[in-house]
Amino acid sequence: MPGPTESPQLFADLQRQMANVVRMGTITDVDHSATPPLVRVQLTEKGSTDWRPYVELRAGKTGTWNPPTVGECVLFLSPNGMTEGGYALPGLPTESHPAPSSDPNKTVTKYPDGAVVEYDHAAHKLKVTLPAAGTADIEVPDAITVKCKTADVTASESAKVHSQQITLDAPKTIATGQLLVQGLFTFTAGMAGSGAGPGGKTAEIDGDMTFINGHGITTDGGDIVAGDISVQGHGHIEQDAGGRTAGGAVA
Repeated sequence: MPGPTESPQLFADLQRQMANVVRMGTITDVDHSATPPLVRVQLTEKGSTDWRPYVELRAGKTGTWNPPTVGECVLFLSPNGMTEGGYALPGLPTESHPAPSSDPNKTVTKYPDGAVVEYDHAAHKLKVTLPAAGTADIEVPDAITVKCKTADVTASESAKVHSQQITLDAPKTIATGQLLVQGLFTFTAGMAGSGAGPGGKTAEIDGDMTFINGHGITTDGGDIVAGDISVQGHGHIEQDAGGRTAGGAVA
């Protein structure tokens, strides 16, 4: 049994160990390159703990990486009451580092650059907001399917779609601006047009045009030739009421 002089000291040590089991502290340093990553936690005004691990969301076959930051409030857990064997449990909101939302219907993640990922389970709405100059990349090796009732995509400068084949499967497709086709243009169900183009022209073709279903028409230097007949150079014979002829020679 401990002597009378030893009992107060043992009791004080036991109190200190019990007080150290769960304590609040503030991250002062983070070592991201360590294995595992480590933090130092300020538990009192006089000093911080040694480098100790912190608790991640997952660290098994599924792993997450969301390290705590300097100034973040944590719980420091010391199972044996000795801070040398403790570890940090981050994620305590404070007045200086408040939660990014107070809405019970939302799950929100806010990043240091101002990006926010938010899901409102009451409104069934997912919202992702990136800061200025932010980019997003999605890589899917095989296939991706998007199903929705309506879709609206706005690119303020330009948009490109790259593929070996693109099918626009819609009863009606509308292009509100100029349409330039740099490859072969083919239609199978007829073509109709109306309105006026540049300079008040209804249609403008620069190049030869050929019909391939047994008929032929070509353009050459502004002339139109159908078979052997030239629109500009063909002749014709007309007779007036007195039987006299007029017009050029027959081509």
